[in-house]
Amino acid sequence: MRFSEQFVQQVAQATDIVDLVGQYVALKKRGREYVGVCPFHEDHKPSMYVAPAKQIFKCFACGAGGGVFQFVTLYEKLTFPEAVKMLAERAHIPLPLDPHAGPAAPEGYGKAELGEVTAFATHFYRTLLRGPQGAAALDYAHKRGFTDESIERFSLGYAPSGWDGLLKAARTKGFRESQLSAAGLVIRRESGEGCYDRFRNRLMFPILEPGGKVIAFGGRALDPEDRAKYLNSAESVLFDKSGSLFALNWSREGIVATGQAVVAEGYLDALIPLQAGVNNIVATLGTSLTERHVRLLSRYAREVVLVFDADAAGAAAADRGLELFLAQRINVRVATIPAGKDPCDYVLACGADAFRKVLAEAPDAIQYAWLRRQAKWQTAGGNLADRQAVVDDFLRLVVLSTAYDAIDEVRRGQLAQHIAHLLNLSATDLQQQMRRLARQSRRPAAQTGGRADANVWHADQRTGLAERQLLEVLVVRPDLFDLAAERIDPADFQDPELRAVAEAVWALGQAGRLCMEELLAAEATSTRGALLTDMAREGEARGNFDQVLRDMVSHLLYWREKHQLPPVPDGQYSNEELREVKDRLRTGDARRYPKIT
Repeated sequence: MRFSEQFVQQVAQATDIVDLVGQYVALKKRGREYVGVCPFHEDHKPSMYVAPAKQIFKCFACGAGGGVFQFVTLYEKLTFPEAVKMLAERAHIPLPLDPHAGPAAPEGYGKAELGEVTAFATHFYRTLLRGPQGAAALDYAHKRGFTDESIERFSLGYAPSGWDGLLKAARTKGFRESQLSAAGLVIRRESGEGCYDRFRNRLMFPILEPGGKVIAFGGRALDPEDRAKYLNSAESVLFDKSGSLFALNWSREGIVATGQAVVAEGYLDALIPLQAGVNNIVATLGTSLTERHVRLLSRYAREVVLVFDADAAGAAAADRGLELFLAQRINVRVATIPAGKDPCDYVLACGADAFRKVLAEAPDAIQYAWLRRQAKWQTAGGNLADRQAVVDDFLRLVVLSTAYDAIDEVRRGQLAQHIAHLLNLSATDLQQQMRRLARQSRRPAAQTGGRADANVWHADQRTGLAERQLLEVLVVRPDLFDLAAERIDPADFQDPELRAVAEAVWALGQAGRLCMEELLAAEATSTRGALLTDMAREGEARGNFDQVLRDMVSHLLYWREKHQLPPVPDGQYSNEELREVKDRLRTGDARRYPKIT
């Protein structure tokens, strides 16, 4: 879901950061600011400051910082759009029904209207399962291990074999085809005339949101000749498959109570263990595990156990799970069901206690990934050189993970210690090896940055400091934006993170809306709240804004000329100007170039 810039700003302006943070942390007034214990690390003394005048927070121990949206995304583990939605509801601001607010329902149907459609469909399918038409489906449910009590509890149903059973019944209750289509329950004919039921001759499983409302359905084919064994509702305003987890509504309390979530792959793999008393299990909905699933689970659990098939696909899924959970402060383990069974069949055959034992003995994901590679090496009868190759392959899985760069140095150190113990290697040597792999992984990106000699720029610390100080001035003094924009643009920034901030600064500056509040409310910079708050504080302390800005601009111009980089459009720079900068750099004029020479 995406929101317009105007709506995001409206939400930000309606949210007082002191009131918001004060809901989670006890704050005490200290001068013009407030202080409190930081909730993002083990803080034993007040390390977090909240500045109401700037609407920002900053922890001087762990570095967390930003505005109202950044605080919510960090604390509640939400995406930026989810944080906007949460704070909008908190401020009693109606969510907009415009093209920027997410997938638009046909004819503008909202969640409440489509919720009535899915509620009707649930009743329709449940009634048929208990009638003459559903006898075969009910028999199948019993054979798969469901009790009558569970069939009722999980609201199982039956979709009739005809083309328009649901459609006809819905019409009699006043629902329109367009509503059923918007809810993903019917499909329009290719001719464009009329619709037909999406689900036909299937055992139906309602998919509920955590709060308990039906948002979609899954259907299991009863005809063995049906090529689609399982079928889900089409995505809709109600249903986002890659962000939803099946059975979370039934398992949420169990997950919170145990601190652990078990993730399986199918409807029955979640429901049959639930029926047996394993009340902390969920399932993905025909998709691989996504970052959004991880964030959703991390709201309730401290640990996740992934239950995958013991084949190549399951091993690949485990590697993906390791990558997804690496950056989260949540432990992940990987369980393998004996004899290649799935959770449903194993619980029916061996019982819930045996399944719990499998879960309890599951190795963590890092250990699982190593043991699998080690077993492959041992089976092949490899020598020491082969073992080193296996170790390198394993470390690349960790270091080249997209999540590795996202974790802080403390977590990296802990990770290295864990892996060193696992591999029986020196932690110091292992950390050096991981740093080397990380550097190697970044080198190609730096060399293909689209500019001549870009790697030289990236390695130049003086230029990085100039970029940083220039942005610090613009964050504090937006009125100086035009002075910088006349001569440089974001393409002159070689540090990738600073270039991303510069792009947001230029976009807002050219629109005449550059300010700290706008930067923190921009989705493009929403993950850089700590960096922006650092810039604001350091920029204010620096002073002499005009001169610092001119010097930093001149520095970037000089280095662009030195490395024969293309100028910004319509840029005109005199040789005298460039010569003056060269002379100052050569003489190391610390007054003119603070912290650069």
